[in-house]
Amino acid sequence: MADFSERTAGRRPSRDEAREERRREAARHTGLMRAAFAAETAETLEGARIYEEGEGRALPLPEPMAEVTETRVVTSFAPEALYHHGAGKCVVVDPAAFTRPGGAYEDGAFGPEQILCAESNLYPVLQGIADEYHRKNRDYRRGSLFTDRAAYLPAVLFSRGGDVRRADVIALPEPVRGYALENHRSERECDKALADRIETILRIAAANGAETLVVGAFGCGRNGYEPAQVIELFRVWIAEHPGSIARIVFAVPRLHADAFRAVFGAAEPERPVAVSAAAEDDSHGEDEDWRDVELPEGITLR
Repeated sequence: MADFSERTAGRRPSRDEAREERRREAARHTGLMRAAFAAETAETLEGARIYEEGEGRALPLPEPMAEVTETRVVTSFAPEALYHHGAGKCVVVDPAAFTRPGGAYEDGAFGPEQILCAESNLYPVLQGIADEYHRKNRDYRRGSLFTDRAAYLPAVLFSRGGDVRRADVIALPEPVRGYALENHRSERECDKALADRIETILRIAAANGAETLVVGAFGCGRNGYEPAQVIELFRVWIAEHPGSIARIVFAVPRLHADAFRAVFGAAEPERPVAVSAAAEDDSHGEDEDWRDVELPEGITLR
């Protein structure tokens, strides 16, 4: 049987073809991670912590580690941002599917969480906390606003071109404003959910000694929040807690880059990023976990 490149030579792969290729690659990568990093995955699971709703927002902050918080904006995905801009103890935000580990990663779904899984042992780790985290979340959907219940996963292994490095991961869901409004949630509830979620991210990162935090355009795009609202929440927190996190790298889609740059600085020079050619799929259910991502034509997720 012809391989994927032979079957799609000279044309753009269809959605079904590209999804099937991602499914095969996910199975291959997951098998490799389980075989090569079983001990490291077990260590991460041993140190994992669940912050229950409200707990992350109440964490005391340590003494600032810098006079100010340095901010950077890049248009690469989080793993690329980690490799090029991470320094010291790094923490990466996983905008996690609320009730399904990896958000259908092994079924060929595509989005920021699946990209993290594709370059790390994060997926076996998420499967390892499924009983304690994802399954217990099923009673807390709240009209697609979910909760700020978060999983802190230490020392996840990221691998890129033979270079293996560790970064802690904060897994928690983005609220979905559009669905929440359809489910009769108020604008006020939607705004509070986003503010609570961002406060949770930043306090958990700071309390765990993050020197570099890598976070995307949390809540923007298909989740229904305007970039200006998201940016302002991050800006105010950084201004009120300068140096609590030494460096925050915003790894955002090009669609939102100018808005983030206007507040958090110009983008750093970057190398091209290998990502999926099939991000045109228009599905965006909870388990699909798609995000608003612009992609070049003809490139492949590795």
